Amino acid sequence: MAAKLRIEEIASKMSKKAGDAKANPRDAILPNISKGSVIPVISSSFRLEHIFHELAEDDGVTPEDESSTPEADDSTQKDDGATPADDDSNVVDVLIAEWAKQISYPMQDRSNLAQVAQYYLVDQNDDASARSGMFNFLKEFLWRMVNTQIEDPALADGLASGIEERRLSDLVEELDYPQFPAGTEDPLHLLARFPLPVYITTSQSNFLERALEAVGKTPLTQICFWSGEIPNLPEEHRPVGQLNPSFTNPVVYHLFGLEDYPQTLVLSEDDFISFLIAVTEDINTLNPKIPLYLRQAVAGSQLLLIGYRLSAWDFRVVFRLMMKFRHDGFSPRGMLIQLEDKDKKAVQYLRQYFGKKSFDIEWSDADSFIQELWSRWNTLR
Repeated sequence: MAAKLRIEEIASKMSKKAGDAKANPRDAILPNISKGSVIPVISSSFRLEHIFHELAEDDGVTPEDESSTPEADDSTQKDDGATPADDDSNVVDVLIAEWAKQISYPMQDRSNLAQVAQYYLVDQNDDASARSGMFNFLKEFLWRMVNTQIEDPALADGLASGIEERRLSDLVEELDYPQFPAGTEDPLHLLARFPLPVYITTSQSNFLERALEAVGKTPLTQICFWSGEIPNLPEEHRPVGQLNPSFTNPVVYHLFGLEDYPQTLVLSEDDFISFLIAVTEDINTLNPKIPLYLRQAVAGSQLLLIGYRLSAWDFRVVFRLMMKFRHDGFSPRGMLIQLEDKDKKAVQYLRQYFGKKSFDIEWSDADSFIQELWSRWNTLR
């Protein structure tokens, strides 16, 4: 009788623990971090939001073009699709809409990067140099935001004369961006401090590597060459089929290419489709486009998808690819960090849909989530 009661007591505690873990999926993250079996999957929007956050503070007002007239400026205030007008628009929406306006994009969905890039590449006959067009726009836009704040004329002239030759991440670093309020730590640096061996990003700039280096680590950059091999590839970017990354020497895998190699960039709708076909139908078992060590890491780790919008092409393609390498009943539950939808039915649907895919949704903005996770980890360790 006593043994039976003891069994029931233990079972009750186990049930309560399981129920608590289900109620708060964050509790599973810290043990997985301690084992090194968490993989952050970071969007390009995550860093761009930090860099261009002033746009949000200015309600989407863009840097004034020297060639603009008062009449032209007034026209941009109309609801012509030039900038997103809904409450759900974000900084990246504004940026893409401004790029669309600059390249005379004729459709209405001007904040849809995949469609705007599709138009631009077709308009430019998919010229190799055109694939850097968006990055040139972002660099020029950033420069117009900050050039009046640079007190040294020589520095300003030097930066302005070589914008196209610089990578976006180079210019961002030289201008000392992004800038955060006093007492607020860079969320990307916090992510870099976690003892994790693998990071995946769809950013096409090396912001993550710079963050890892800033906290004393030595990352290895790897790139998905989905569109074919690149001749004369520098040694530091050559694909490595088998890796044993560590906390101090983590791998950063650029899934959608790197701005150094325009042919690797996944930008347009056609790019996303071609990318997905190339990596999912790859039959090369010795040197597959997505290396075996990464497939194994994705299958055996808890994924944290950070900075994505569920309706965007980048998220849909990434999520579909990640699911290909995961196994029901074996892979740890993943997590999407997502701002909560105002529609309760939409929230319920998303919970059900991703729940069936073994993913929890954490309704939070990405920066707050990372800050809290770091605080909890720092306390634990």
